[in-house]
Amino acid sequence: MPKIPCELTLGNGGDVIVMVQLDDDGTLRIPRHATYGSFQEGVLHCRVMRPEDQARVRHELWIESPNN
Repeated sequence: MPKIPCELTLGNGGDVIVMVQLDDDGTLRIPRHATYGSFQEGVLHCRVMRPEDQARVRHELWIESPNN
């Protein structure tokens, strides 16, 4: 499964760039939490960084853990 670069907006006002899994059926598996510094923060929004990757996304699935 490929991973694509996404910008996650966090609850503390910060943003992080992460590689997010994109399933073969176009499902983007967005984590509900991300690490900012040494703290776990809730994710409020996800933005796919490249337009060609965004065109491949069919569904967004918010997950508790990247391993789910």
